[in-house]
Parts: sequence; structure tokens; C-alpha cells
Amino acid sequence: MLILLSLFSASGIAASNQWSAYIQRIERADIETIRALPDTINRIGDTLDDDQSETLAIALSVALIKDPVSVINATAPLEQSSDALKNRFGTSLICSLPGMLRFTPPQIDDYFANAEPALERAGPAAAACLENLRETVAELRHSAG
Repeated sequence: MLILLSLFSASGIAASNQWSAYIQRIERADIETIRALPDTINRIGDTLDDDQSETLAIALSVALIKDPVSVINATAPLEQSSDALKNRFGTSLICSLPGMLRFTPPQIDDYFANAEPALERAGPAAAACLENLRETVAELRHSAG
């Protein structure tokens, strides 16, 4: 936790290589980084620009494949936030393919092919997330076809 506190100094996490390193830890589903997500977002969430926010949301969606339950547990408190700048990292967004605007249809299919079985294996803790993802992908496929 001390590493995270020093990482997010007043100079700003997103202003340097620290941001890239943080995103990489999220994508790897580093358990300490994921667990600290709610506190991190409470500290820096309102300082992130749109691109940084999207990058973080996509990184969380990558982590979702690797450790669904930890990501869902970390994003659930953010879902409840009345602060829109914090709740944009909530479970419902992370489970609804945040990269859909950046991804090509084959990339969406590839993501879904990996995420669906990961969420199925996670069991009841990931059931709502899985349903959300399925609905999002179905809507995207319907609108594309």
C-alpha cells in the first residue's frame, strides 16, 4: 500500500511512466493493485482525463478475464458512488465492454471468447457481470449486422 501511496503523488499518476506501470499492473490483475482500486479512484478519479479513464476501464476489462471475482469486488464499491467521475469505473461499465468504441468487431469477438468462460468459471459472483457482458455483445452484434 505504501508503494501505491508514493506512486500517486501530487505530481499526478497520469503524467508519467507511473501511469503506464499502473495500467500494466491492472492488466496483469495484480491482486494488491486491484484491491487498492477503490481507494486509488477515490484519490485520483476526478483528475483523469477521458483518454486515461478509458484506458483504465479497458485495463480493468482485461483484468476481469484473469481474476473476475477480484475485479468485481474492487469495482462494486465504485458502482455505488454518487460521484460520476468515480462510478465510471464501476462493475456495470467494466462488465459491458468498455473498449467497444476502440475495438474492431473481431477484437470484440476475441475479448468475448475469453471473457465469457472466465466469468462462467467464476460462478455466482460473476453471474450479473456475465449477463451484462452477453447483453452488450448481443447489442453490438445486432447493430453491426
